[in-house]
Amino acid sequence: MTLRHPTSSVLPPPASPSPLLPSRSAPPDDKNVERKAAEPNSAARPNRCGGRVDHVCMQMWVTFCGFHRYPEKHECGFDYKGLGREAIAKANPVIKAEKLNKI
Repeated sequence: MTLRHPTSSVLPPPASPSPLLPSRSAPPDDKNVERKAAEPNSAARPNRCGGRVDHVCMQMWVTFCGFHRYPEKHECGFDYKGLGREAIAKANPVIKAEKLNKI
């Protein structure tokens, strides 16, 4: 039994390098590293935080991390108090009694 060299393959080598894969010999772009470090951790990019929770913003329909789940943290403009007032008004209609006849 003959062992092949680990780099040998049944498939022929590709004609040109894939544009989707970065070149291994190219050094990392220092400008991109600085730009990524300077970007703030904001609600526009909820995936950048560590852990995610199942909190969906009522206005934006985006899942946020544990820190940005509160409306004031991701600068949400949705009126939660107004939504609550409407729900209470629908559930509890105003009931007026008829006036009593004077004797």
